[in-house]
Amino acid sequence: MEGKVAIGASAAGCFAGRANKFRAKGVVLGAGLNLFMGTGQVLLFSFGVFVKPIIANTGWSRSQISGAVLWGQLLIALAAPLTGLAVDHFGARRVARFAGPSLGLGVMLTGLLADSAGSFVFLFALSFLLGAAQVPVPYVKAVSNWYQKRLGLALGSAMILSGAGVALIPPLSAALIDAFGWRMAYVALAVIVWVVSIPSVAFLLHEPPPEAATTDRNARQAETVAMSGMTLARAMRTRPFWLIAISFYLISVAVGAGTHVLPIVLSDAGVKAQQGSLVMTIVGVAMMVARFGFGALLDRFHAPRLTALVFTGAAIGFLCLASGLCATTVAAAAVLIGLALGAEVDALAYLASRAFGRRHLGAVYGALMFCFSFGLGCGPALFGQVFKHTGSYRDAFWLAVMLATVAALAILAVRRGDLKSSANGTPE
Repeated sequence: MEGKVAIGASAAGCFAGRANKFRAKGVVLGAGLNLFMGTGQVLLFSFGVFVKPIIANTGWSRSQISGAVLWGQLLIALAAPLTGLAVDHFGARRVARFAGPSLGLGVMLTGLLADSAGSFVFLFALSFLLGAAQVPVPYVKAVSNWYQKRLGLALGSAMILSGAGVALIPPLSAALIDAFGWRMAYVALAVIVWVVSIPSVAFLLHEPPPEAATTDRNARQAETVAMSGMTLARAMRTRPFWLIAISFYLISVAVGAGTHVLPIVLSDAGVKAQQGSLVMTIVGVAMMVARFGFGALLDRFHAPRLTALVFTGAAIGFLCLASGLCATTVAAAAVLIGLALGAEVDALAYLASRAFGRRHLGAVYGALMFCFSFGLGCGPALFGQVFKHTGSYRDAFWLAVMLATVAALAILAVRRGDLKSSANGTPE
């Protein structure tokens, strides 16, 4: 009788293990779908496609339009720590239930109600605020709750769809603008956000059961180490926190400006909006490659060195742009900027988890995302001011070279011993 009970318990455990593995993969897919229609993909990375049509339709100035991104990213940056705290307190799934629908509402209001430059800036910034939770914070937390040893690969698998969003949403937006105008294009994007986000959260995103916080049996012993992570207050008193924060702020200023300006410089050169939007497809494809490949490499190699390598690549990309604008330099820059943009979100999530543990990961990662998101907003505004005073982006490209270089040097200063919550419970 005892043998039968043991066999039954073993079979039940095997079934539960398979079910948990299936759910873990579903969480990766659900997180990826929401990152595909994230706030950055819908509002930030597609914005360069909207600038010229909005100006042509309304007569508003380029500097007014570019300023909308800064205010929006400032609000989303300020909200990032609160989003992290909400994820830690309520769980990733509960936060995600409201994230996509709220973003869609803000995008729709922007298309329907903006009737002046001031109202556009207000509504566009409001869209960022309403979409403050439709960012990597809850989805990184959701994935990290299920994976420990292969965390880099799992994050990369989810993040690859965010790169697909950068590749596909700008040309989709350009097609919608050509067909319906910029206002209805925003309305259509809002509907797409709802269609993707609501069912993916309902059917794919799950919190792990207490007995299955990871799908890898060899990583169970590391669970206690990883979950004994630092509070945000304690993390902010450490050297690695500020090195990571400064590095990712600087690189996000550079790549945020780059993704914003690439379609504009092509449009200034006489390239049609639909064709110019394809440069963002190049960026997006590079992001997809980086987010999957880089995520897998993070499990094998020293994360700060890999991160510094791609940041240096971004510096080379801006150096190409500063040397002269042509099809070759723009394409090369798009690839290198896309690789950096794709790798940095993976790297930020990975470094935060390994350096500070997972118990308070939402709050710590949210605080680091403040720096990242604020930098994404500062970049377009900074480039806009340089263009306003010089009449070109050449000096801005040189500035981006310096920012990316300093970012690479800062992340290199993170030591192996700083990443103490690795999969085996020892320094990476």
